[in-house]
Parts: sequence; structure tokens; C-alpha cells
Amino acid sequence: MITKYTKAKSLVFDGAEREILTKELDLGQAATVKFNDFANNNFEDLKQVINNGDFESIVKTGGFVPDGGFLNLYKNSDGLRLYYFKKDNTIIVLAYGEFQPGRYKLYQEGVWEIDIA
Repeated sequence: MITKYTKAKSLVFDGAEREILTKELDLGQAATVKFNDFANNNFEDLKQVINNGDFESIVKTGGFVPDGGFLNLYKNSDGLRLYYFKKDNTIIVLAYGEFQPGRYKLYQEGVWEIDIA
């Protein structure tokens, strides 16, 4: 069950991909991440980490929509692929990808706290 939601769309990174690979990024909520902390956590895989009702609630409150392709990948409003970072009961959804040739952006889309009990 989701106990708290914070819409926190903010630009966390904007630059060359080689720069993000070694940076430590401050996401607030006492969370700092490195690229490898979220890069392997595709948003669609979050269904296996939390229950389906919570996943659907995150999709709805975040305003995320599948891209309509055969993989049904979720994207943000800029068309960037979604990822997640989980720390204890907190899930942070991130959007990352190439925005222009050679220019990558990372957005923090929102923060959800889940009651695991």
C-alpha cells in the first residue's frame, strides 16, 4: 500500500553520457545514486518487486503511459525511458535517455513510499 507520494519532477542531470557514468547524483530523500544503481532497474520490472495494485497506482499518479510498442515500455512526458531506484520502503522513479545527439538527461519523476507490512 502506498503511504506517501511526492511529485518531484526535476532535472537531475543534463550532459554527456560519459559524465553520468562516474557521478554521484543527489535525489533528496537522503538518497544519492550512481548510474549503475538504477540503470538495470527497468520500470516494467517493478511489477516483480511490489504488488500489482501499488504498481498501477504509481503508473496512474505518475501519469506514465506505455509507448504502444510490442514491449509496452513506459516513458515520461519527454519520451525518455523509465527506471526505478528502491531504498528500503521508498521507490524513486527516474527517466533517462538521449535527449539530443550526445546529450543525455535524467529526471526524477516522483517518490513513493510503500507500506510493506
